[in-house]
Amino acid sequence: MSNCPFCNPDPAPHSAEPPPPAPNPDDGKRPSGLLRRAWRRAQWLFPATLLVLMPKCPLCVAAYIALFTGVGVSVSTARWIQILMLAICLTSLAYFAVRHWRNRSKARGFPASSPP
Repeated sequence: MSNCPFCNPDPAPHSAEPPPPAPNPDDGKRPSGLLRRAWRRAQWLFPATLLVLMPKCPLCVAAYIALFTGVGVSVSTARWIQILMLAICLTSLAYFAVRHWRNRSKARGFPASSPP
C-alpha cells in the first residue's frame, strides 16, 4: 500500500495524523460563500425585470428611447428593438435556467447528459 492520499483514500489505522484536506477546484477562481450566492441570484434579476417592465407596444418603446436618450426612432425600428430585447431576455433566462439545472443535477449526483 502506498502512502499517497490520492491513491489510498483510507488512512492507515496506525496513523495518528489527520488526513490532508482535499484540494478545492474553486481555489482562486471564484468568490465563495455569500458573495457568490448573491451574485448567482442577482444574475436572474436584470433579464427578468427587463422582460416584465418592457413596453408591449412599439410606440411606447419609441417614446422611452426618445425620453431616455433624446433620439427619435421610427415605429418599425422600435418594433425591431422590442423584438431584439425580447430575444436577448429570453436567451439569457434560458441560459441561466440550463446552468442552474446542470449545477443542481451535478450536486445531486446525476449526470447532466448521458454518455453515448
